[in-house]
Amino acid sequence: MTSIPETGSERPGIAPGRAFAPARRKFLVRLIIVALLIPISFEIASIRLTPSLILMMLLFPALLQQFFTRVVPWRMPDLFFFLFIVWQGLSILINNPERFVAFTGQQTLLTLAGYLAGRLFILDREDFVSFVKFWALMSMISVPFALHEALRDDPILLRMVAEHTPFTTFEANDYEARMGLFRAQFVFSHPIHYGLMGALIIVPYALGVGPRLGGAARVVGTGLIGLATFLSVSSGAVLAVLLQLGVLAWYRIAQKVGPPWRVLLASGSLLYIALELASTKNVFAAISGRLAFNAQTAYYRTLIWDYGSAQIMRTPIFGNGYNYWPRLPWMTASIDNHWLYMAMVHGLPALFLMVGAILYAFLAVNRPGLCGDRELDRMRLAWTLSLIGLCMSASTVALWGELQMFVLLLLGAGFWLADTAADAGASREPEVPDRRLRYTRFPPRTPRAEPVRRAAAYTRLRSDDPLRTGPVRPISHTRTDT
Repeated sequence: MTSIPETGSERPGIAPGRAFAPARRKFLVRLIIVALLIPISFEIASIRLTPSLILMMLLFPALLQQFFTRVVPWRMPDLFFFLFIVWQGLSILINNPERFVAFTGQQTLLTLAGYLAGRLFILDREDFVSFVKFWALMSMISVPFALHEALRDDPILLRMVAEHTPFTTFEANDYEARMGLFRAQFVFSHPIHYGLMGALIIVPYALGVGPRLGGAARVVGTGLIGLATFLSVSSGAVLAVLLQLGVLAWYRIAQKVGPPWRVLLASGSLLYIALELASTKNVFAAISGRLAFNAQTAYYRTLIWDYGSAQIMRTPIFGNGYNYWPRLPWMTASIDNHWLYMAMVHGLPALFLMVGAILYAFLAVNRPGLCGDRELDRMRLAWTLSLIGLCMSASTVALWGELQMFVLLLLGAGFWLADTAADAGASREPEVPDRRLRYTRFPPRTPRAEPVRRAAAYTRLRSDDPLRTGPVRPISHTRTDT
């Protein structure tokens, strides 16, 4: 795949002549999203392949070429993700050497290629808008299929693949109905993965790119994405949306007090400490348990946390791989907590590398000095809120497969915001024309320039106040009326 020169980028970090053209970038991002939503798989030499994995295999050489020729400026999370892949492979080589080749190849494509696709194919605000709108559109299109599944317990697309194609697909879930609805999984392996597909894009769509849309399109689109999230009937997905809305309201209030993220982080830390002291168990487990749709699910998550934490203490460096870990006889090997799962399977270093990359992304995109463009500020806020929702919901589910690549694509898609100066390009918001009627036959008056003498008066300082730094009143030479 050859590179097509790009011109007119608003981001100074892009190396001219190396990045793909905007049209090709948008096409590739949309192709990746579509591939992630095709629920078929097959095996070659005992290796499971899917459309998304095949596509990323084809794109991976171009991604590496673009990255190592510095199409984008290198950042610390890039190193973290390369080290993360290495550490994952090393932990599996030590614990499960028979799975090393298949696991390492698959995880490199799901994790590293997904992240690099976001970094290299989403380079400015137009790329970001196209990415968010297309992901949101796929979530909206899923609603009729998910509604049919929620009402009739029939995953129609998965069933059609299983009955009418030679490919294999995900098994239909057998969960009990909740609130009178069956849990829709659409084309994913688990209902909560489908729920997170909508939960992670609803705020970027409504807040980040919403002002570019008409009022009706914004309201209807947001409602459909919210409905898609709810039809998964998953507390983790619904909790992610509620958390994003809560943090958004908290952020608006904090803006009136001081630097919003500093105020929010300080108050949030105090709240966490208070809850930790008041609770007899982990705060995340306590909150997710109280908000769970099923009390048994909440109790089971608490058990997973207790036994999983004990296993981490036994194998803190390289983890336990996919080997047996002590637990109650009736408990399965499923771990409904991505952060716990990562530390248990691959060790604490893998967890620290992933958390470090996300934390760096948050700080880089929201560092002081990047404010000023209203549209970019909204995009930063929306992307950050989505990241916060992801981190919280990941404490209630393990991320794997297609959703894992969705998450890494979303993470990489926000880094251009850290390289965009506040005045880099004017806001793309449409200006409201002045529609007032002018009842006069004369043309509008052109304001007269301020006299030089009066402007100069504002720069004169009193000789008896050499340290004065505030606004200086002019010395008037005119008579005042009494």
